[in-house]
Amino acid sequence: MIEAIRSAIRYGGDQAIAASRGEGKTKIFERTLLKYTLAGVIKFSVLFAATGSAAQDSLQSIMGEIETNLRLRADYPEVCIPVLALENTPNRAHYQVVTGKRIDNGEPYESHSSRFSWCGQEIVLPNVPGSPSAGAIIATRGLDAAVRGLNKRNRRVDVAGIDDPDTEETVNSEEQAKKLEKRIDRAIAGLGGQQRTVARVMLTTIQNRTCVSHRFTDPAQKPTWKGKRFRFLIAKPERSDLWDEYVQLRQAHPDDEFGRIAHAFYLENRAAMDTGADVANANRFNPEVLPDGSQLELSALQRYYNEVTRIGPEAVASEYDNDPPEEAGPVESGITPTRIQRQLSGYDRKIVPPGCTVLDRGVDVRKTALHWVVRAWQPNGTCYVIDYGVHEVLGTKYGSDEGLDLAIKKGVLQFLDNAKQTEYVCAEGGEIKAVDITLIDARWQKPAVVAACEEAGLGVYPVMGFGSSGGCTKASFHPAQKSTERVKVGDGWKMVKTGRTWLVEADTDRWKRFEHDRWMTAPGKPGCAYLYGTPGDPVGRLNHDEKSHHSFAHHICNEIEIEEPYKGGIRRRWKERSENTHWLDASYYTNVGANIKGIKPLKPKPPGPAPAAKPRKRIAYL
Repeated sequence: MIEAIRSAIRYGGDQAIAASRGEGKTKIFERTLLKYTLAGVIKFSVLFAATGSAAQDSLQSIMGEIETNLRLRADYPEVCIPVLALENTPNRAHYQVVTGKRIDNGEPYESHSSRFSWCGQEIVLPNVPGSPSAGAIIATRGLDAAVRGLNKRNRRVDVAGIDDPDTEETVNSEEQAKKLEKRIDRAIAGLGGQQRTVARVMLTTIQNRTCVSHRFTDPAQKPTWKGKRFRFLIAKPERSDLWDEYVQLRQAHPDDEFGRIAHAFYLENRAAMDTGADVANANRFNPEVLPDGSQLELSALQRYYNEVTRIGPEAVASEYDNDPPEEAGPVESGITPTRIQRQLSGYDRKIVPPGCTVLDRGVDVRKTALHWVVRAWQPNGTCYVIDYGVHEVLGTKYGSDEGLDLAIKKGVLQFLDNAKQTEYVCAEGGEIKAVDITLIDARWQKPAVVAACEEAGLGVYPVMGFGSSGGCTKASFHPAQKSTERVKVGDGWKMVKTGRTWLVEADTDRWKRFEHDRWMTAPGKPGCAYLYGTPGDPVGRLNHDEKSHHSFAHHICNEIEIEEPYKGGIRRRWKERSENTHWLDASYYTNVGANIKGIKPLKPKPPGPAPAAKPRKRIAYL
């Protein structure tokens, strides 16, 4: 990064650099710019930022180094000592005189006016005899202000530094992004002189694939900018599944303030979890020792996945790896995580919105955890996710199925026991509403789940999905023709008597499609799905509540139904984008459960009377 900046400063040209948020790219540029200004290479530089106040912060940082850095003072006394002599009174710079020996040849001089400027939007360095930086200018401007015609003391700009140019408007509006791109390409490019064009150095972090930063750091779109993108995580670890478990452990224990449960998991499996990984800066982690004697973070890799837990993998891919995911408009079926995150009900967690008549729960079963979702339903199919989470299954071991069935059964029963302590309160009246039906995934460990459901009693049933989508058996769902004593027939489901309980068999493809349709229904329309929380600006950045649903939204979108050409025709199939679809499975179980309890939003209306025939007009032909 330093070499790329140095090359642009010394030899001209343009350089765009995207680095991780917090990696110090702004400081690196400020220090490199200061070095070459003090050395006399740069006579006039301008620091641009998205706003004037942001640019002023960089200038204040540079001024602070000149005023306080003892090592800098030892190397460049001709600049630092006159500034120090101001004693925090910038007006003295206008009439200060200096006496000493020239830096270039050692000859003495007396009472020379060092007239310089040390405040405002720009600074002019002391005019000390023999100083290579005498009269050098460092100015600041916001990209939201006038840029053209920047000319000081008949000097043209040598170097223009552009720091984090994108704003909320340019990230979310292609029109605003094009205006900013035009300003950088034309107005700033025209600041140089006749013999030397201005060297432009952009330092940024990419937020999405339509922002200005993405375009300027892409050599295919802006080849002359010699774009460079630096990642936090250069190579992923081989055991990404273990890191998935680490993230889920942190998410499953929100009361564990410092993530000590997940930390212990990392300590136990560190050798396997670190294998294959490569980070750009191995020192980028917090080694602080906590009151219990443990270290907050042990490695930069752990820091990376702590950030994944905190802000989500999509934000980490953008702000730490400068590789934002594709999400510009519809994605195959049109469903996107952001769309789901923005569909908030305005009600707090565990609050049942008005008009809801059914409350149900879906549980997806894995070896180490249960993903669960609780939904409230209105008769017209409008549904609200009022609670969801992850319950850890204890007693399972990686690489071994010893005691697995018993661990799964105990895990399910423990979850159900904990769930009894949770109260869901109606928004109107404040009554406590109980869950009407719970469906628990039995496709993987059927005997254990069936046994747990039998022990749990009424309202808790095992469920198995049949269809072509990932995670379920490949056999198609075959509905029964009619109900009997041992079979209950429903719409896209049937219940088969198994021991002392009923096993629900469901059409996975049908109900996952139904799940996506709920999120694709416009808010305010019957049949729309909502998450708990307070919505933010529909065209702005996601607010805190919306960001908190990052993982849930991605689970819903990690499997989608697509259409594709096939043998001269079109076929529909399910495409799995990631194995993390556990809340999608739990959610479609709630759809089945709601239908079992009488929620039938797709029930066709009975035909009305045929309209009366209109009399035909007679037409006379002449």
